[in-house]
Amino acid sequence: MFMGEFSPSLDEKGRLAIPARLRKAFGEESPVEKLIVTHGFDKCIMAFRESDWVDFVENKLVPLSQSDPKHRMSIRFLIGGAGECELDKQGRVLLPGNLLNYAGITDEVTVLGLYNKIEIWSKATYESYKPNGEELNIFAGDLGF
Repeated sequence: MFMGEFSPSLDEKGRLAIPARLRKAFGEESPVEKLIVTHGFDKCIMAFRESDWVDFVENKLVPLSQSDPKHRMSIRFLIGGAGECELDKQGRVLLPGNLLNYAGITDEVTVLGLYNKIEIWSKATYESYKPNGEELNIFAGDLGF
């Protein structure tokens, strides 16, 4: 399971160091060596382990009705925009330029571990997006707290 919030930066070659705590996901033995990356929701990049990507595609995207134009667009956006990224020995990935442009990432980054995926955000975009305390209190009520 992925979890946590991290603030790495892109290096001079445009590589992102995936934090060590995410490379060895909580409760798992082997470190992540490859990520499948694609457009994320809300202007971020989503990154999946290969097995989680297959599960996401097979269980969330494939069942969508191909006769619905919104579903076709979602499939094109998510699968058509996807690519494999190998982690080097230092745990860095070279993210595709089209995804960096989509997410508005140029240097400062926020990386979130979110159970079965990692979200990679422009730090400025995430700071403007993340909820404040009042919004979290409303959400807590939805969860029964």
